[in-house]
Amino acid sequence: MKHRALAILEQLIAIQSVNPHYGDGAAGEAEVARYIERLCERAGLSVMRQPVIEGRDNVIVRLNTPRPGPLLMLEAHMDTVSLGSMQTPLVPVYRDGRLYGRGACDTKGSLAAMLAAMETFAREPEALGCDVALCATVDEEHAFRGPLKLLELGLPVAAAVVGEPTGLRIVAAHKGCARFAVHVRGKAAHSSVPHEGVNAIVRMAKVIGFLEDTIAPELASVRDELCGPATLSIGTIAGGKQINIVPERCTIEVDRRIVSGENPGEVLAALERRLAAWGGEHGVKLEVEPLLLDWALGTPQDDPIVRAASDTARRLALPADVCGETYGSNASKYQGIGGIPSIVYGPGSIAQAHSREEWVSVAEVEAAAAFYMELAREYRG
Repeated sequence: MKHRALAILEQLIAIQSVNPHYGDGAAGEAEVARYIERLCERAGLSVMRQPVIEGRDNVIVRLNTPRPGPLLMLEAHMDTVSLGSMQTPLVPVYRDGRLYGRGACDTKGSLAAMLAAMETFAREPEALGCDVALCATVDEEHAFRGPLKLLELGLPVAAAVVGEPTGLRIVAAHKGCARFAVHVRGKAAHSSVPHEGVNAIVRMAKVIGFLEDTIAPELASVRDELCGPATLSIGTIAGGKQINIVPERCTIEVDRRIVSGENPGEVLAALERRLAAWGGEHGVKLEVEPLLLDWALGTPQDDPIVRAASDTARRLALPADVCGETYGSNASKYQGIGGIPSIVYGPGSIAQAHSREEWVSVAEVEAAAAFYMELAREYRG
């Protein structure tokens, strides 16, 4: 007999929920939200919506135990990246112990396992060790507006488990980022008389040298026990209009990955000061434009939710070690902004997320549902 989580996952894959950031034809999360609402109401669960963006709502499902207890939040996002070049992205296909489809791994596999767990909780609330909220959020694949709006509700959450593809490993730490653009201004001139202009690309090359040769090596000492060192990567460069004009403007976009203990705003401000001082010393006129600030996750390994997750995994003969990751998730917002101890846990591998052949292990989806259920039965805060 097919596991309930897999039946739910098949239905979720069939619903197109591409984040509208990815352009025309992206349906957003509305249909997935309606699906979750109907499923949970049929199970007798309390469901509410929280408008985030026009036509895009967070869905919050609550279940209280018969006795007072802490509130454990299970959270997963509803949006996916674009369908890309997947041949049948909305048709769930089983092959070799895998279930293929857009979102199967990131992160509808986690969401389906959580929904299956909530259905079980609705039938057996007396077995829970804590109150439970399932929060299905919008916009994780772009600007994190769903989790940021969710925090405004002020739910009394004691701990959070965020569903993302971790290969059933308990992730208590991951990196955040401070992304920014650097604009260098020069002076246009005809390429036959380049001395009459100021080449912005040439000046930007010096900025890049400063970032790569001075700033980046300093980050080796800024590190997290589980995630490793902070890093810096220059991802894009654009400058010039045509070959016979000395370029008057050049722009790079930089991704500075932060680790637990760093504040993204403070990191960006410090970089802006360093670049301004260097530019003044070297006669390079530049501007720094913030692009994205995101917190790192760093839940202490002795926190009750981490200990409970390890104990639960051990009982289920699943990986019980605590680890870190280099990518980001909604968990860092709950911990970094909301002060909610959080872990990341779910079926699938980040290597399959967003890929041309996205898939999730059938066995891992089933195991994740068991983990979420057992954790909620055992967690006491």
